[in-house]
Amino acid sequence: MDNGLLTIFVGIIAVCMLFITVVIIFIGIHMIRSMQLLHEFVAHVQNELSFLSTKAALTLHEVNELLGHVKEETLSISEKSKLSLHELHDLISYLHDETKNLALKASNGIAKVTIGSLAIGALSQFFKKKHND
Repeated sequence: MDNGLLTIFVGIIAVCMLFITVVIIFIGIHMIRSMQLLHEFVAHVQNELSFLSTKAALTLHEVNELLGHVKEETLSISEKSKLSLHELHDLISYLHDETKNLALKASNGIAKVTIGSLAIGALSQFFKKKHND
């Protein structure tokens, strides 16, 4: 019986080895399929990332052009603002000079009227004194 038991024991070991070999082959095939799927996924992700990076580069280029255009417009507006400020300064200077001249003329006119009214008052006082004497 020892021989029969040994044959059964070797048979069980052979079946277990066969089962382990089948399991290892199944795991290997499944791993190869998983690696292929992973490779396809990585290739797809690389394509998508390449597309997104190209799109991002184009967007950044468009934003850069827009900023350059805005900068040019701002400089143009800035130059226009400077011209307007110079014109406004010139206008205010002209108004200041004219106001000063008008104030001097008005002041001279008021002084003449004051002198005239004082002279008329003095003549009136003089004639009143003459008339009373």
